[in-house]
Amino acid sequence: MANKTKVSITLNDTLTRFIDLVRGDVPRSKFIENYLKDRISLFEVIWIYSDELNKLSKKELIYSRVSQTLGKPLHRYEGFIDVNKDSLDFYDTELSRLFSISKLEIKNLKVGYDKDFKSLLNSKGMNPPMHFSFGKRKMYIFTRPLGGLFFKGENEIISQTFI
Repeated sequence: MANKTKVSITLNDTLTRFIDLVRGDVPRSKFIENYLKDRISLFEVIWIYSDELNKLSKKELIYSRVSQTLGKPLHRYEGFIDVNKDSLDFYDTELSRLFSISKLEIKNLKVGYDKDFKSLLNSKGMNPPMHFSFGKRKMYIFTRPLGGLFFKGENEIISQTFI
């Protein structure tokens, strides 16, 4: 579970009145926290490239298939992804920026299994990856909200921004 930090902010009177108008019975601080959480596009992400799938040992493949039922699908890398209107920005687990993929580079964004990333025993599978090509590479990703329990291939924010 994510650690929580207390933050103090100062709001002008107009903004405070507006918040009080729309928040209903929700405490002001909780309303602001929820509002911000719903609008931040930072997610935890795990990923693997298509060219790495063929290099996995049988032991790694078996482990990844078993761990998928525990919430961590097949992957090689972990970190965070910031989704913005122009790019997908990837960060490591310490929030150091790794790389960015421009919206213009992203091609064939889909959610599903394919000839390279197959489901367990070629079943339909319940959690297919999101995948896309950029340059000469193909990437498979799974995301979850910060502090979330399960990684999923489906991410509406990425889909709506990049399709």
